Amino acid sequence: MFKKRMIALAVVLVLMAIGAVTYVAVDGSTYTDRLFWLENNYLTDDDVTVTLDKDDIVQLEKCYLDSNHIVCADYRSLKPGHVKATYNLKNIGIVECELYVNEFGTIFNMDTLNFDGYVYIELLIVIGIALIMIVMLISFIECYIKALFSYSMVGFGGLAMFCAAMITVVVYGMQWMNYFGRFLNHLMITGYLLAIVSTPIMLVLCFAISISNIWLLRHEGFRPQNMLGIALGVLWIGGIFLTLQSYYLFREFSESVSARVSYCLAYIMSFMLCMLLSTIVCAFLSTKRKPDFGRDYIIILGCGIRPDGSLTPILKGRTDAAIKFEKEQYIATGKHAKFVPSGGQGADEVISESEAMARYLMEQGYPEEQIVKEDKSVNTFQNIKFSRDKIAADSGASEGVRAAFATT
Repeated sequence: MFKKRMIALAVVLVLMAIGAVTYVAVDGSTYTDRLFWLENNYLTDDDVTVTLDKDDIVQLEKCYLDSNHIVCADYRSLKPGHVKATYNLKNIGIVECELYVNEFGTIFNMDTLNFDGYVYIELLIVIGIALIMIVMLISFIECYIKALFSYSMVGFGGLAMFCAAMITVVVYGMQWMNYFGRFLNHLMITGYLLAIVSTPIMLVLCFAISISNIWLLRHEGFRPQNMLGIALGVLWIGGIFLTLQSYYLFREFSESVSARVSYCLAYIMSFMLCMLLSTIVCAFLSTKRKPDFGRDYIIILGCGIRPDGSLTPILKGRTDAAIKFEKEQYIATGKHAKFVPSGGQGADEVISESEAMARYLMEQGYPEEQIVKEDKSVNTFQNIKFSRDKIAADSGASEGVRAAFATT
């Protein structure tokens, strides 16, 4: 279902893009330039004159003041090229702008990026972003309903958040968007605004994650995965600093280059922020979702054990969760489930993780007959594959057996 939905979304967006380009190409041969910033009740039509440095690129049809006393000039394209238009405003001064006619005859104001019909293109872009947000949100909700807690669900949620932020910034700024360049600027600053607004939150979060990792290192020992939170904190703080300082770091090249680099870094940081927040939401929702009863086996995914062969707090938590679920199932249905502690023996471990969990289960009063050890796996994929084989051998059935997983 996800695949069909994404294909349909891609087709709709491509058709919208083709429609937008076609509309601009067909309708853009005429252009009304408006000096929105200039509203003067003392000017008249005779007080405004326009001269062009070339007379074969565009044709000036008329120059006038509209009902809001805004200076306007109507142009029609003649051939591709650049032309400079000079507005001589009596008692005010001279204003210059560059017009560009592309191969399709569309006229663009290079100062404001305006063209006739730009409002419809803005609306089309907002609709496209809204469609992406809606499709991502629907897919996220479907993942939650079906309990498909995965990286796909994280991606759906992160994209939905990012699109929602873009729409919020654009809609909020629409009251000032009287030219296309400003609309594009609002799209660009979305990432920058998110990066700035989220900095205090992310600093607190990075600090909390780092403290959590220090706790892990003290109780679990040094493992690369136990350093991921600290690494994330360092990278995030470094990224925030680089984003905020990039404008000055790249300023020696040019103002435009430094601004583009700054915006790109902010976009990357903001997108990663949305993905991180989506990960937190998915993790929280997954902890609140309990599988239904009627399970035949409970697979406990292994992780590191202590030097003396006892369980680390994380592994003990997984095993205790399996025990709790088994007890609740028995009380509710009268059906016992067998435990499948899964995990091989590492080079620095005195016994296998499976054996360590089995001993703990028996200490809690469970008989050996209720435990099916899987002691060969070294990663999660093997945990599942080898546990499936053990379950099939123990039950005598290759399908129809119901299992649950206990993990962190």
